[in-house]
Amino acid sequence: MTVKAKTQRTVKQRFFTVLATLGLLAATIQPTFAAIEIDETDFGPSYETMVVDTIVGKPLQLVNAVAGTAAYIVSLPFSLIGGNADQAQQKLFVEPWNAMGRCLGCTVAEDNYYKSQVVDNNVVRIVVDQPSEILINTNDYVVVTP
Repeated sequence: MTVKAKTQRTVKQRFFTVLATLGLLAATIQPTFAAIEIDETDFGPSYETMVVDTIVGKPLQLVNAVAGTAAYIVSLPFSLIGGNADQAQQKLFVEPWNAMGRCLGCTVAEDNYYKSQVVDNNVVRIVVDQPSEILINTNDYVVVTP
């Protein structure tokens, strides 16, 4: 009887060991599938994404921006008391209205790419990682040291 219980216990341990090993293996393989090359000939919004964004996306963004503005106005006295009025303004007012300015049918990455291609005579815009970006006014003296 003791031998049988011990055998069952090792079978359970082996099963869970194999299951944990497979889980860890799947978790480490997953990032390798994440690297996808961008096909530059087919980059950008498609007809379908533009139509869906026109019919569904932009109206919902407008509702979200108006609701965020209303929530910001209502929460303003409380955020002033709490000392986080700037954060509330950024999240409830600025970000929803900035989302309305995204190109039609574009993802955030596509919009950042298109905006980084715009040439301004005095400003160099480098998109580092969303939401970070570096703006350099070329009228200023810029020194970059390694």
